[in-house]
Amino acid sequence: MTAPAWPLSDPPSPDDPSHDGPSHNGLPHDGPPQDGPPQDGPLPDVLGPDLAVLFVGFNPGLRSGALGHHYSGRGNQFWRLLADSGLTPRRLRCEEDGLLPGFGLGSTNLVARATASAAELSRAELRAGLPRLARIVAAVRPAILAHTGKGVYLAASGRPDAPWGVQDTALFPGITDLVLPSPSGLARLPYAEKLHWFRALAAERDRLRPG
Repeated sequence: MTAPAWPLSDPPSPDDPSHDGPSHNGLPHDGPPQDGPPQDGPLPDVLGPDLAVLFVGFNPGLRSGALGHHYSGRGNQFWRLLADSGLTPRRLRCEEDGLLPGFGLGSTNLVARATASAAELSRAELRAGLPRLARIVAAVRPAILAHTGKGVYLAASGRPDAPWGVQDTALFPGITDLVLPSPSGLARLPYAEKLHWFRALAAERDRLRPG
């Protein structure tokens, strides 16, 4: 699979906190699909075969990059949301991120570089992440791409806006796109509303991958 030639929206705004996700070192480049998902760098993506959900973030925050574990920013609610929504059977610590594939979950980013703010990302960096995302999707074929922040999906799709939840068109054929609120504690939405959409993700997972 080759990456679609999507237009890119403007870089994320300084108050978009959705970048505090997992990390992967080594920026992607256009090229032929690889035999497996790219795993170069000291902080590889969390991937596995037959994933039900692949979370996609902007890039790691500084704390995630420094600690070497995904969604480890202070106040980040990712792990709590996974447990409270039923996506994981208990609340994992960020140091247990490698357990995610055992629950049918994986995680990646559009950009590898850790930054204090997603606004520091350039259009070129976002563009460079799309072919790599396409290779990962081709290799692991998740049922759902769960974008952890509306800005993440807008950067990938080039759309000016999008609703929360399941999107009406797919970035990759046969794979459902679902937009989640950012799990960052800096995101303005109340926790209950974030949890509503993570529960919607769990329901979509169960619909597409029953049992």
